[in-house]
Parts: sequence; C-alpha cells; structure tokens
Amino acid sequence: MTDISTARPETAGGHAITRVSVVLNPNGGSVPAEGREILQALLDDMGVEARFEIIDHDCEDACKRARDHGSQAIIVWGGDGTAACAMNTLGPDDPPVLPLPGGTMNMLHKFVHGSDIDPGTCLEAVLKNPVEMTIPAGEVEGHRFYVGALLGGLTRLAAPREALRKSELLQAVTEFGEANAFGLDTPMRCLSDTGKTHEAQAIGIFLSEDPQKPGFDILTTAPEGLLDLAYTGLTVLLADWRNAWGVERDFARRVDVEALESTGIEATLDGEPVTLARSARFALIPKAARVLTARKE
Repeated sequence: MTDISTARPETAGGHAITRVSVVLNPNGGSVPAEGREILQALLDDMGVEARFEIIDHDCEDACKRARDHGSQAIIVWGGDGTAACAMNTLGPDDPPVLPLPGGTMNMLHKFVHGSDIDPGTCLEAVLKNPVEMTIPAGEVEGHRFYVGALLGGLTRLAAPREALRKSELLQAVTEFGEANAFGLDTPMRCLSDTGKTHEAQAIGIFLSEDPQKPGFDILTTAPEGLLDLAYTGLTVLLADWRNAWGVERDFARRVDVEALESTGIEATLDGEPVTLARSARFALIPKAARVLTARKE
C-alpha cells in the first residue's frame, strides 16, 4: 500500500475533512488482516479523526452506526458488495461514501477512482482533492446494484469460486458439489429496450464503465449440451465468465428477463444472492448514490 505523507484533506465544498467514519470488511478479498491498524495510521498521519465500524455479519447495521457518528465522509473498505451495501443503506442527506478497494474485482472502485486502485493511493488522492460525484445503479424488484447482476444457474458457482480464490481447495470441491454444478440448465429469455431478444442459460447485466454512456452492458450465453455448459461453468469458476466462449453482447437502459422453465430467476446482485420472480425488469437509476473521488487536474 502506498505510503501517505501529511496532507490537508478538504471536502468538495472547500472545508477541511477532519472527521470520518470507517466501515471495514475484514473478509474483503484484498483487505489485509491488519487493515484497521494500517488505515488508522494513515488517517492519523493526515490529521483525520476516525471512528471504525467492523462488519461481522450485518453490513447494513455497521453502515447505520457509521452514519450516526456525525462524520463528514464515510470510508468503506471492502469489495463491490460492501460498497453497494453502504450506498443502499445511506440516504441523500447522509455523508458521501469514499469506497476503498478491498475486494477481488473492485469494478465499482475502478469506475470511481480510475485504473489505479491501490487503497493508499486512492485515500491520499481523494482526501487531498475530494470531488463529490453521483453514480448510477441498476434496480430490479426494489434491489439496487452498482456493478452488475448475474442471472441463471451458473450463479451457484460463486461460493466455490470464492473458496478457490482463497486456495481452500477442499472447501471449493465441497461447494462445487453442493452447487449442483452440472444441473445448471436454466433457460431464460432476455429482451432489451433496443428491441433485441436473446435466449440464454446465463445473463450478465453490468453498469456501463463509461460515465458518458450510462446504461447496461448485457452479456448472454447459451451453451449447447452438457459439455459446452460444463466448459462455461468451469470458465466461471476459474476466471471471468465474460471471457467464456459463445458470449453475445448488447447495450440498453432497460432489460426484461423471463425464466422459461422455472418459477424464479437465480441471481447475484453485486455478489449477493437473490431469487427474483419468473419475470423481472432491470431499470437504470441515473443518479443513485453520492461518492467521493479525486479532483481531476
């Protein structure tokens, strides 16, 4: 992590940031075991008073406690799911969120901070020259997501993939079996507001990474037969499923998805599992949450 020298952090309105709340997820994919001590030292060096809330089981409760500290900003150190939880919990009149990258993919953090997502670099840059920005979200059945939604039986592979990432091979094998990984046949139909229709076994609906082009990047795949489905499943398990063979792409601001042979749609929203109704509409919320980024020189 980048070392941080003394700085004069100011808010977007020009007032010095002297008090922050920190929501820290010790189980974030790249948050070190000594994360609290590291972040405390960095903030002390910058003359910023910090109150910490550590997530154990309830992210929402930790975010509410952080809100009640009367801070000028809320630093959230964790992955995409942790950041999404904070932004779903905090309202427009609450302090803005400074998301620090501490997950595996950190897609939201790349959108907010750019390509350099070293936590120390992000913290220094934002607290020196903070700029408040409003970011979009996707919404389905009252649930919001800020990175993306994965739909279909392939979402069951999230748990074994996480175990593999942590090198817990035995746990990964157990999770793989419990996921019924070869029972992933979940046909769906996807209709975008561009008029395009896709038949798919797996669907990804991601917020556009281009701030000038808000909307959804849609990825669909429909493997034919068990071998193709198994191949796609292993790609999901070992890498980024968007690189799997046979993926089609689309772009839209509204997406309707229908399960063709089941009563519900298996999904993960920013990594959190949910079961949606048989027919679900995904809509774009152009201004969904307030975050702090660094001033662009």
